[in-house]
Amino acid sequence: MTIPSGGQDGSPSVAALAVHVSSLRREVETLGGTVDGLASTQRQHAILLDSVAELRSQIDHIHDLLTGQDDETPATWFWLTMSDQERQEKLAELADWVETVFRVHYPAYLAGQVRPCWANHSEARWELAWLYQLWTQAYLGERTALKDAADWHDRWAPGVIRRIGAVMRVCGDGCKRP
Repeated sequence: MTIPSGGQDGSPSVAALAVHVSSLRREVETLGGTVDGLASTQRQHAILLDSVAELRSQIDHIHDLLTGQDDETPATWFWLTMSDQERQEKLAELADWVETVFRVHYPAYLAGQVRPCWANHSEARWELAWLYQLWTQAYLGERTALKDAADWHDRWAPGVIRRIGAVMRVCGDGCKRP
């Protein structure tokens, strides 16, 4: 924008400068309003994007539930591929559950069935490991279901106890299995 000159020496007159400053002030006010409007729109977009992200998370969660692809489900313990250290850690975890939960809360079920030497029997380790994982899912998972607890009591625990009992009867009291 050019500033009109009004004086004899070519300098702009005060009146012309005042008009020019007034024009610039209106432009700044207009731009300020535009910037405020853009900031408001940007805040609205941010809120909408957060809502879309939350909706996406909920959809993914529902999809995982429906397809059984729940990342929070513990991986199946496969004793054959574990390192020695991992095997010892998992066995200690399993032994803790067997002795402090399973044996304490289900003593009549286990009487004469699951002997103290159970950890020396690979059959018992396999069976109790997956039974423990199912118990963990049924009782400690994020999305526990009454049906899972019922299945654990009615289907899984009795079958495991029966099969381990058969192994333990052959073992006897003087178990020497490594």
